Amino acid sequence: MAMKNILVPYDFSDCATDALRVAAKLARLSGSMLHLVHVYEDMGDFHSSNHWKRDDIEQRLDQVPEMPFLKGLPMKRFMLRQFGITEMFRNKHLRGMDLIVMGSNGARGIAGMVGSNTQRVVRIAPMPILVIKHQVEDFDVKGLVYASNFTEKDIEKFDEFRPLVELFKPKVHLLKVNTPASFERSADTYKAIDRFLQRYELRKFSTTIYNDLSIEEGILNFARGIDADMIAMATHGRKGFFHVVNGSVTEDIVNRTNFPVLSVKL
Repeated sequence: MAMKNILVPYDFSDCATDALRVAAKLARLSGSMLHLVHVYEDMGDFHSSNHWKRDDIEQRLDQVPEMPFLKGLPMKRFMLRQFGITEMFRNKHLRGMDLIVMGSNGARGIAGMVGSNTQRVVRIAPMPILVIKHQVEDFDVKGLVYASNFTEKDIEKFDEFRPLVELFKPKVHLLKVNTPASFERSADTYKAIDRFLQRYELRKFSTTIYNDLSIEEGILNFARGIDADMIAMATHGRKGFFHVVNGSVTEDIVNRTNFPVLSVKL
């Protein structure tokens, strides 16, 4: 599955520019088209401020391609009127993206673009989302933590991560976290991981069953311990992650860590 279109929600903030810098690297490696979207607040069709605001945004968007790291990259830029976050992907153009790269300042999310709703976008987006938490001058992935329960559905969803895996060819650390509240025998976990490895021929990988007090802590502690470059996981959206906790582990990790987090909805 090729990656052809990368969407970057852009509000001219530093964290959005951090995401754009990473998206530019991905676009160069994959030959993808960059799509920049700016969402603005609509004050009504006949409000005089609307015309000034749109003109100002258009001028600022026209200056974006002048950033040095975007030189020579094909890019499309457009604006959308403000809509509810749950309606975001009703837009046909947004629905057609292969990947979204978003900047985030932790719990506060992207100011001006999705406000405090970064985690909600992670929860509802129908395509993979890569959340970038800080400036990365030359994005690279040498070590990728794939945290999973390795159910049949989890295994199938790894297909959506493969375009990025093929770009960087990292060592993939297959991780299952055991907690007191959700314990699985090692023998059963390794059988599930074997099914995964039968489907995907990974060039470099490790397998780990990690014990911790919570899934979130287990993922983060393991990723820190190996100095990972990215965490990847599937999210069950409103039903929570791994079917064993309330809320979403993915959203919590996006909120708490500085690791780039790649997620896709199950």
